[in-house]
Amino acid sequence: MIDFEQLRIANVVRQMEWPGNEEADLAFRALEVADEAGEVMGAIKKLERARRGIAGSTLDLQDVAEELGDTMIALDLLANEIKCGPDEFAPSVELQASQSVQPVMEQALILDNMVGDLSFAAFLLLAAMSAEGDELKPREHVIQCMSRVLASLSGISETLGIDLGQAVAAKFNKTSERYGMATRFETARRPPSGALRND
Repeated sequence: MIDFEQLRIANVVRQMEWPGNEEADLAFRALEVADEAGEVMGAIKKLERARRGIAGSTLDLQDVAEELGDTMIALDLLANEIKCGPDEFAPSVELQASQSVQPVMEQALILDNMVGDLSFAAFLLLAAMSAEGDELKPREHVIQCMSRVLASLSGISETLGIDLGQAVAAKFNKTSERYGMATRFETARRPPSGALRND
């Protein structure tokens, strides 16, 4: 289980450390989610290649877990960019259950579709923002799409027996270590007042 509040705190604190973070905007964050989700799908393909004995490069469950963790971190960064609270895009129980009844290959294809919807919704929100129009409906659409992506990620992790919370923490900490960041997921502390965008 993911502690979304702690993930948001850890993300916000680490982004204060991240060089160039001020250049990351809505378009960048949406593209980041799409890129990471594509890596989940690629990892599932290579896992299935290994399971089916098909020639080519292969991956294991740990690799899929890392990509799931990356995608969840990126999804929360996008949510923060549009000032969406840590639990605001949590999918309904029914939506989560419907995602985990399909075989994992079909779930990966569903994820691809959900991410495409999210990318288009983010584009519509960007257009509304640049036209100084009503951003409320496009923002709500982005949140609904993020909820569907989260349900898809949860279904995949459940089907494969991956603890999504552990995957997020492990990948977060591995990335922090790789880039010399002090922030870790387990030990994230509350940022200074006003640092969380949804406060």
